Amino acid sequence: MATRAAYFSPSEAQILMEAYEEVKDIIKKKGNTATVIKQREKAWQSIADRLNALNMNGPKRTWQQVKIKYKNILQNAVKKNTHRQGTGGGSPKADLTPAEDMALELNKGRPVLEGIPGGKETSIGSSQDATRFIQVSGSTVFLLEPPAQAPDDADPSSQAIRKLYGNHLRRQIELADIDIQYKKKKMENLALESEIKKRTIRKLDLEIKKLEREVRYAFNVHCMLTVTQMY
Repeated sequence: MATRAAYFSPSEAQILMEAYEEVKDIIKKKGNTATVIKQREKAWQSIADRLNALNMNGPKRTWQQVKIKYKNILQNAVKKNTHRQGTGGGSPKADLTPAEDMALELNKGRPVLEGIPGGKETSIGSSQDATRFIQVSGSTVFLLEPPAQAPDDADPSSQAIRKLYGNHLRRQIELADIDIQYKKKKMENLALESEIKKRTIRKLDLEIKKLEREVRYAFNVHCMLTVTQMY
């Protein structure tokens, strides 16, 4: 029986989405041939490897767990966004996490969630600009680019869009900081590996010099014994 994956921390979820962005073209590649399926598995595995490298003391993630976690992040993000904009009914849910916000950003213009019970085509308020940001057709949600310029601030839908876009900008800053920390850690690891190699080379050099001294000593002793025997 498969064991349940350990809890993914918010930072792990952000790193997962960042790594997914780098290989999304491979994962989303059309086709079900053995080659394409293998490429997708390697892409998911690369994300798992990145998480495991940055979390040495934490639980080790498999590519299957990473794939399921990505789907959960995307589904939760769409459900939250749909409820918040009044398309799914019920009370508004909590704000999106940075990872969920990124999931929505990476899937703009794509059908990212199917089978929402009671889903129907709805706009955000009365503003036509708002309908360009999120649309629901049947049971499929489409996320679209926000308007280049925000409408009148007096329009509630305009304020909602401005808030979403503000969240997007904050997420970009947070992800940039995570990327910097990841690259810094990678540089530290490379520096450590370089120092280990230098020490290994110095150790080998000392061993070689020691062997050379032993060989010279043995040769001198042999020569002395040979001369002694001659006399």
